Amino acid sequence: MTMKNVKALVLFSGGLDSILAAKVLLDQGLIVGAISFKSNFYDTQKAKAGALNVGIQLIEKDISWDMFDLVKNPPSGHGKNMNPCIDCHAMMMRSAAEFLRSGEKPEGYDFLATGEVLGQRPFSQNKSALLRVAKLAGVEVLRPLSARLLPETEMERAGLIDRQRLHDISGRGRHRQMELAKFFKINMYPSPGGGCLLTDPAYAKRLKSLFNYRADA
Repeated sequence: MTMKNVKALVLFSGGLDSILAAKVLLDQGLIVGAISFKSNFYDTQKAKAGALNVGIQLIEKDISWDMFDLVKNPPSGHGKNMNPCIDCHAMMMRSAAEFLRSGEKPEGYDFLATGEVLGQRPFSQNKSALLRVAKLAGVEVLRPLSARLLPETEMERAGLIDRQRLHDISGRGRHRQMELAKFFKINMYPSPGGGCLLTDPAYAKRLKSLFNYRADA
């Protein structure tokens, strides 16, 4: 049984996984808010639509300058193109954690959660990558869709959330997510992927050429 008036802040893209993460927490009686980030490479349009669909408050943060510097030299390297997914996610979590700890939070959120699914992306969502992201961000993160496949978090141990009512989803298939969407009567959600320009091969090639041509870019 979870404690009353627990507030969770979900790192929210507006995709199906983040929508489901929010719904899983709402289903346990938590008060849920969402935070989304925008930069030169992605925006918050899907997040706005998703938050409206779920009925939760959305906080938007602009990390354009930090993101630009990160793309040039990511500590954990790039993905298939120019996408520094591990370090990007860590930066978002770190920024969200700073929001939790700062005076900006009249809502008084208790912890951070994401819609990440273990093994869904081989580079950025394998088990070691998920743990590395949280370590880089300096914050413990609840991942409701895969929580039962991951080490128990302090939030679960403290009774803020019931681990047995969380999920054990893993891999690149979407069958389990579709079942959950049906259970929660979620009919409107965007197709997966396509939200970040850095994953586009043509865009990434042009950006890499720019960085090579202008070291000060």
